[in-house]
Amino acid sequence: MLKEQLSDVLAEFGASVGQSLAFDEDGTATFTVDDDVLVDFAYLDESDVVVLFSPIGGFGGIDDPDAGEKALELLRMNDLDGETEGFTLALDEDGDLVLAMDRRSPLEISSSDALAAWVDSLVRAVRAVRERFAARWPIEEERGA
Repeated sequence: MLKEQLSDVLAEFGASVGQSLAFDEDGTATFTVDDDVLVDFAYLDESDVVVLFSPIGGFGGIDDPDAGEKALELLRMNDLDGETEGFTLALDEDGDLVLAMDRRSPLEISSSDALAAWVDSLVRAVRAVRERFAARWPIEEERGA
Protein backbone atom coordinates (compact mmCIF):
# COMPACT_ATOMS: atom_id res chain seq x y z
CA MET A 1 0.00 0.00 0.00
CA LEU A 2 2.81 2.44 0.82
CA LYS A 3 4.40 1.87 -2.56
CA GLU A 4 1.15 2.84 -4.29
CA GLN A 5 0.95 6.02 -2.22
CA LEU A 6 4.56 6.82 -3.06
CA SER A 7 3.83 6.20 -6.73
CA ASP A 8 1.10 8.83 -6.54
CA VAL A 9 3.41 11.28 -4.74
CA LEU A 10 6.13 10.63 -7.34
CA ALA A 11 3.73 11.21 -10.23
CA GLU A 12 2.45 14.44 -8.66
CA PHE A 13 6.00 15.64 -8.03
CA GLY A 14 6.92 14.80 -11.62
CA ALA A 15 3.97 16.77 -12.94
CA SER A 16 5.04 19.78 -10.84
CA VAL A 17 8.51 19.75 -12.42
CA GLY A 18 7.35 18.92 -15.93
CA GLN A 19 8.54 15.32 -15.98
CA SER A 20 6.69 12.02 -16.21
CA LEU A 21 7.96 10.04 -13.24
CA ALA A 22 7.10 6.50 -12.21
CA PHE A 23 8.85 3.60 -10.53
CA ASP A 24 10.41 1.06 -12.89
CA GLU A 25 10.21 -2.71 -12.35
CA ASP A 26 13.03 -2.45 -9.79
CA GLY A 27 11.20 0.21 -7.77
CA THR A 28 13.43 3.08 -8.88
CA ALA A 29 12.68 6.38 -10.59
CA THR A 30 15.53 8.39 -12.08
CA PHE A 31 15.39 12.04 -13.10
CA THR A 32 17.66 15.03 -13.59
CA VAL A 33 17.48 18.40 -11.86
CA ASP A 34 18.67 21.43 -13.84
CA ASP A 35 20.60 19.20 -16.26
CA ASP A 36 23.41 18.67 -13.74
CA VAL A 37 22.18 16.54 -10.82
CA LEU A 38 21.04 12.99 -11.47
CA VAL A 39 18.58 11.79 -8.81
CA ASP A 40 17.53 8.23 -8.04
CA PHE A 41 14.44 7.69 -5.88
CA ALA A 42 13.98 4.07 -4.86
CA TYR A 43 11.46 2.12 -2.84
CA LEU A 44 12.95 -0.95 -1.17
CA ASP A 45 10.15 -3.51 -0.80
CA GLU A 46 12.07 -5.81 1.53
CA SER A 47 12.65 -3.11 4.15
CA ASP A 48 9.81 -0.70 3.41
CA VAL A 49 12.30 2.16 3.09
CA VAL A 50 12.66 4.97 0.56
CA VAL A 51 16.16 5.88 -0.61
CA LEU A 52 17.18 9.09 -2.37
CA PHE A 53 20.67 9.24 -3.83
CA SER A 54 22.78 11.00 -6.41
CA PRO A 55 26.24 10.48 -7.87
CA ILE A 56 28.42 13.45 -7.02
CA GLY A 57 31.34 12.54 -9.23
CA GLY A 58 34.39 10.39 -9.64
CA PHE A 59 37.27 11.81 -7.65
CA GLY A 60 39.98 9.32 -8.58
CA GLY A 61 40.93 5.85 -7.48
CA ILE A 62 41.22 4.53 -3.97
CA ASP A 63 44.96 3.94 -4.58
CA ASP A 64 45.67 7.49 -5.79
CA PRO A 65 48.27 9.40 -3.72
CA ASP A 66 45.65 11.92 -2.54
CA ALA A 67 42.95 9.32 -1.73
CA GLY A 68 43.52 9.60 2.02
CA GLU A 69 43.21 13.38 1.98
CA LYS A 70 40.03 13.15 -0.07
CA ALA A 71 38.57 10.52 2.26
CA LEU A 72 39.23 12.76 5.27
CA GLU A 73 37.52 15.65 3.49
CA LEU A 74 34.47 13.46 2.80
CA LEU A 75 34.35 12.42 6.46
CA ARG A 76 34.50 16.07 7.55
CA MET A 77 31.65 16.90 5.18
CA ASN A 78 29.51 14.06 6.58
CA ASP A 79 28.91 16.14 9.71
CA LEU A 80 25.15 16.21 10.20
CA ASP A 81 25.15 19.99 10.55
CA GLY A 82 27.46 20.47 7.59
CA GLU A 83 27.16 21.14 3.92
CA THR A 84 25.59 17.78 3.12
CA GLU A 85 22.30 18.71 4.82
CA GLY A 86 22.15 15.35 6.59
CA PHE A 87 22.86 13.28 3.48
CA THR A 88 25.51 10.61 3.88
CA LEU A 89 28.50 10.65 1.56
CA ALA A 90 29.64 7.22 0.48
CA LEU A 91 31.73 5.50 -2.14
CA ASP A 92 30.10 3.15 -4.62
CA GLU A 93 31.02 -0.52 -4.56
CA ASP A 94 34.05 0.07 -6.82
CA GLY A 95 35.33 2.84 -4.56
CA ASP A 96 35.69 5.47 -7.27
CA LEU A 97 32.33 7.27 -7.35
CA VAL A 98 31.11 9.44 -4.48
CA LEU A 99 27.38 9.31 -3.76
CA ALA A 100 25.12 11.43 -1.58
CA MET A 101 22.33 9.35 -0.07
CA ASP A 102 19.59 9.30 2.51
CA ARG A 103 16.84 6.91 3.50
CA ARG A 104 13.50 7.51 5.13
CA SER A 105 10.28 5.85 6.02
CA PRO A 106 7.73 6.14 3.22
CA LEU A 107 5.42 7.73 5.80
CA GLU A 108 7.72 10.80 5.83
CA ILE A 109 7.22 11.33 2.08
CA SER A 110 3.46 11.72 2.14
CA SER A 111 3.18 14.62 -0.30
CA SER A 112 4.72 16.10 -3.39
CA ASP A 113 5.92 19.03 -1.25
CA ALA A 114 7.74 16.66 1.14
CA LEU A 115 9.46 14.94 -1.79
CA ALA A 116 10.35 18.30 -3.36
CA ALA A 117 11.95 19.50 -0.12
CA TRP A 118 13.97 16.28 0.16
CA VAL A 119 15.13 16.54 -3.46
CA ASP A 120 16.05 20.22 -2.98
CA SER A 121 18.21 19.30 0.02
CA LEU A 122 19.92 16.57 -2.01
CA VAL A 123 20.66 18.94 -4.87
CA ARG A 124 22.16 21.53 -2.50
CA ALA A 125 24.31 18.83 -0.87
CA VAL A 126 25.56 17.50 -4.22
CA ARG A 127 26.45 20.97 -5.45
CA ALA A 128 28.19 21.88 -2.17
CA VAL A 129 30.39 18.78 -2.30
CA ARG A 130 31.19 19.35 -5.98
CA GLU A 131 32.17 22.95 -5.30
CA ARG A 132 34.31 22.06 -2.31
CA PHE A 133 36.15 19.32 -4.18
CA ALA A 134 36.55 21.39 -7.34
CA ALA A 135 38.32 24.04 -5.28
CA ARG A 136 41.00 21.50 -4.22
CA TRP A 137 40.97 18.70 -6.79
CA PRO A 138 39.82 18.73 -10.39
CA ILE A 139 36.95 16.37 -11.13
CA GLU A 140 37.96 13.45 -13.38
CA GLU A 141 36.12 14.78 -16.43
CA GLU A 142 38.08 18.03 -16.15
CA ARG A 143 41.35 16.09 -15.99
CA GLY A 144 40.50 14.30 -19.22
CA ALA A 145 40.47 10.92 -17.50
